[in-house]
Amino acid sequence: MNRYIKLFSKIIFLMFICFIINVNSYSVDAANLKKMQEQAKGFITNGEQGASNIDIDKAVGEIGEIGSVLTTIGAGVMVAVVTYMGIKYLTAGPEAQAKLKTQLIGVIVSGAVIFGAYAIWKLVVGIAMTF
Repeated sequence: MNRYIKLFSKIIFLMFICFIINVNSYSVDAANLKKMQEQAKGFITNGEQGASNIDIDKAVGEIGEIGSVLTTIGAGVMVAVVTYMGIKYLTAGPEAQAKLKTQLIGVIVSGAVIFGAYAIWKLVVGIAMTF
């Protein structure tokens, strides 16, 4: 039992390190408040002037990466849940293993929802880019 706890703690530590590396790889375009305020005032000024054309490419580019970030978070959660369930399965008795197998259906469905939503998001972004 002690061996599994050590293995579990090592896996959690490695997942934490991977998470830290992944979080540090993203950069923020509007890093300071002044730049964000100038962009917001420019947007309001364009609206007050009756600017009827909005550049769709620019708008989609601003929000296009949301799906990637959410999918990355979802995939990380899926890895953590599957790892936890795997360790729990290894240490459980036969009755608990049967119960975990039934819970695995929920994990599979949630994975399909996460990656299906990403596919739909990319489809919508692709269609929006063509107009």
